[in-house]
Amino acid sequence: MLEPGLTDIAIPMEQPTSHKARFEILLQLIPERFHKYFQNVSWLLFEKVFTLFVAMVVGIYIARYLQPEQYGLLNYAISFVGIFSAFATLGLDQIIVRELAKDMDRKHDLLGTSFILKLGGAFVLLTILCGVLIFVQNDKFTTILIVIIATAEIFKAFEIVNCFFQAKVLSKYVVKVQLFVNLASSLTKIVMVYYQVPLVWFAWVILFTSMMNALGYTYIYKKKEGTMLKWNFSKTLAISLLNEAWPLTLYGIALHTQARIDQVMLGKMLNNYEVGQYSVALKIIEIFGFIPMVVMNTFTPAVTKAKKMSRELYDSRLLNFYRLMFLLFVIVAVPLYFFADQIIIFLYGVEYQVAGVLLSLFAIRLFFTNMGVAKSVFIVNESLFKYSLIATIIGAAINIAVNYWLIPVYASTGAIIATIVSFTISIFVLDFFFANTRRNQKLMFKGIFSFWKLNHIT
Repeated sequence: MLEPGLTDIAIPMEQPTSHKARFEILLQLIPERFHKYFQNVSWLLFEKVFTLFVAMVVGIYIARYLQPEQYGLLNYAISFVGIFSAFATLGLDQIIVRELAKDMDRKHDLLGTSFILKLGGAFVLLTILCGVLIFVQNDKFTTILIVIIATAEIFKAFEIVNCFFQAKVLSKYVVKVQLFVNLASSLTKIVMVYYQVPLVWFAWVILFTSMMNALGYTYIYKKKEGTMLKWNFSKTLAISLLNEAWPLTLYGIALHTQARIDQVMLGKMLNNYEVGQYSVALKIIEIFGFIPMVVMNTFTPAVTKAKKMSRELYDSRLLNFYRLMFLLFVIVAVPLYFFADQIIIFLYGVEYQVAGVLLSLFAIRLFFTNMGVAKSVFIVNESLFKYSLIATIIGAAINIAVNYWLIPVYASTGAIIATIVSFTISIFVLDFFFANTRRNQKLMFKGIFSFWKLNHIT
């Protein structure tokens, strides 16, 4: 008996002789809605891989040109702005995608209201940032870099168009915009290096890229849906969205602080040379952070389905998920740890040799990246968002405190140690103090110490 929706497919009686013909028939047998989701995921995955690859290649080119001191200054400015970037998003993206998916008839109100909120959040970011800059003693040139990069956050309000197409499972349109803009931005940076332009131009490119994305989003929305002038602002809806989104905003601030405060504190307490070395090692590690995210997106549906079936199956799949994540850590981190120096010198040159030691330590940090991503599946399935918020805030506070203690003594190495300490507490230790997380903590430790049993997956 045929599945619903397949009854009208004409299947040829003769057996196809070529692989191509068989593949075409197989595609006909797949439901149309599966094609839609598969195509959407494929576009998103391609954009992510392409962006990571181009960013790595162009980033190496820029780092070699700028040298550790200037490269460190650029990353210091980017990280300084990044700490406050949650104000520009307000945690609205996931909420808007959800609401649009539920009721597309409200798109004008949802898009218009969220656009104004995000635009307002960007100006709040600039106001707070300017206030902070008054008390943080940066030189005039560093302040100029920070202000230019921060101005780019204004144009990120247009990313609400991305949310709209995500809700319609039509991400290919915005992906095309992003690919074009990223390629144009990357080529511009390469030309700038060729002509040996001053450092400030790289800050202007960040602003230029944000503006180009905004123009691209505006164009693709007008082409597919019509003018943005139909968008409406609803005060009632704005209050409702902010009431739901404020924990996500607070979470974003804490998360960005924990992720970027190291580079800011290194720049303030030591020098930009240390930031440059640290940033090079960090960027290599961030590339490998893509792996656990892909694995998580692949296995999350199976874990969620298991929760509905039985506690035993749910725990079993979580356990095997932790085993898999630890195994991936071992596979990536071990060669990275032992060949860090060679990798850094080959990619960035001898000027960044100091980053080799840092990369070895960052390889250890991959353990916390993998386990943290895996734990987020448990957090989502158990709806422990308040716990996650508390853990992230505590982790960020501990990271700052330990940095103040270790950076003056151990420089960049101390910053990495501080990060490891903060992640240890926020991912593992805090689970002791919450009844809802102790069971999961046992599963994590059991998965770590029995990762070789991964072949027993149920």
